[in-house]
Amino acid sequence: MLRAVKNTAQLGTSILLFLDITGCAGQKVTHSGFLPEETYTEMTPQKGHVDDHIYVKPGLEASKYKIAVIDPVAWHPVANAPHLKPEVAARMTDAFTTEIRKQVGTIYNVVDASTCAPCTDAIHIRAAITNIRRSKWYYNAIPVVAGFAAGAAGGGMPPIPPPFPGGASEELIAVDGSSNETLVAIATYNNGMPWNMMGQWLPYAHAKRAFHLASTLLVEEFKKSGATVIPTEKK
Repeated sequence: MLRAVKNTAQLGTSILLFLDITGCAGQKVTHSGFLPEETYTEMTPQKGHVDDHIYVKPGLEASKYKIAVIDPVAWHPVANAPHLKPEVAARMTDAFTTEIRKQVGTIYNVVDASTCAPCTDAIHIRAAITNIRRSKWYYNAIPVVAGFAAGAAGGGMPPIPPPFPGGASEELIAVDGSSNETLVAIATYNNGMPWNMMGQWLPYAHAKRAFHLASTLLVEEFKKSGATVIPTEKK
C-alpha cells in the first residue's frame, strides 16, 4: 500500500510537470472589436459576475419591449484564437445562435427581421464567438487515470483539473431597434469544469456550455431591468 501511495505521488508530480509544459489554454474576457469601442469603455465587472464585463443602460425599462430580432452569430476571433475550418465555425455559430434564440425566447417573442422590417419597436441582438478551444481527450485522460489511481491507493493527491477542457469566449450586444442605443452589452467566457466528465471527451461540449451560460446571462440582465417570463401557453 505504501508503495502504491508513493507511486501515485510520483505520478502526480509528473502530471503537474506535464501541465506546466503544455499549459492550459483557458478562455478569458475578450476585446475583439466586435462591439463599438465606446461600449467597451462602459463595460465593467458586476456583482456575481466579477470575471465578466457588462454594460446595462441606466434606467433600462426592459418590460416595454415585446419582440426581439436576433442576427446569426458571427465568428469574430481575437488574435490568439485557433483557426477553425469553415464547417466547424458554422456549426459553432449555429449552436450559439440557437441557444440565444432559445433563452431570449423565454422573455421576448423572437421574430425574423423580414417579418417586422424595420423592427423599430424591437430589441436587436448581435453576438460573436471571439475565441474557442476544443477539449482534447488524449491529454485529459491522464489526470483522470491519475485520479482513479489515487483513489485506489487510498488518496495521496488532490484531483487534477484536465489540462485541455475546452471552452469559449463571447461578446453580445442588444440595441434599441429605433435609436440603435445600446441596452445591454456583455463580454463573457467559460472554461470546462472538471466535474463535467463528458465535456472532457467531446471536442466542443464545454464550448456549447459556454454558449448556454452567455445566453442565460444576457436574459438575466434583461430580467433585472423588468423583463418577465412569457407564460408558456401564450408563446
